Amino acid sequence: MKLFFEDDNEQSTSNLEEFNYAFAVNRMTIFEVRYYTLGSNSHPYFATSADVFNRPKTDWSTCGQCQDRVLSGKAMEFYRKWDFLHTKDLTEEQYNEIRNDIEELKRAYPHYIEKLGREARYNISFWAERELSMEFPRR
Repeated sequence: MKLFFEDDNEQSTSNLEEFNYAFAVNRMTIFEVRYYTLGSNSHPYFATSADVFNRPKTDWSTCGQCQDRVLSGKAMEFYRKWDFLHTKDLTEEQYNEIRNDIEELKRAYPHYIEKLGREARYNISFWAERELSMEFPRR
């Protein structure tokens, strides 16, 4: 299942489209990949994070910069490849390569939320990520 949000093609202060993705890596882990303008910042930056639900899924048991401890597979590969750019500006070449790698994440993790354009500036809520995790097939 893919949830999709898109603003009316408004451009950010950069000529590169802002994005915000939440991938359900498994039933308990969400991997977030963002390129967006935070608050009153003048331009977008790149960031990743991971979140792990507690067992009743009422909160996170761990979240934020815990990727090296909680990710595996394609998500871990993406994190290791791009972590050096965390909270940095991107060149157009880096941006395009990251977008290509996100397409690989979409194939590896078909349960995701995607926000593009100005909509990407708004966080994906805990409850939306919880709903997303429920779409992941049980074993």
